[in-house]
Amino acid sequence: MMRYLGVKPGSVSLFTLVNDVNHEVTLFVDRNLMNAEKVSFHPNDNHASLVITRDDMLKFIEQIGNPYEIVDLYDPNC
Repeated sequence: MMRYLGVKPGSVSLFTLVNDVNHEVTLFVDRNLMNAEKVSFHPNDNHASLVITRDDMLKFIEQIGNPYEIVDLYDPNC
């Protein structure tokens, strides 16, 4: 994690992709997040959280340029 994202385990969040200048990390986004109006992530430090809209999350992902996939990671019905 330190090599690609510049953070220690426990501090990884969506925003750490800014540290992956070579776009080596593929982001997997749980499809359930697409149902949320707002999402929350650590701003590269696990002492705080930042709340953004789902649309802003997608804009960030597109702007940062890393490959990503929206996948079924969690089934809330289980």
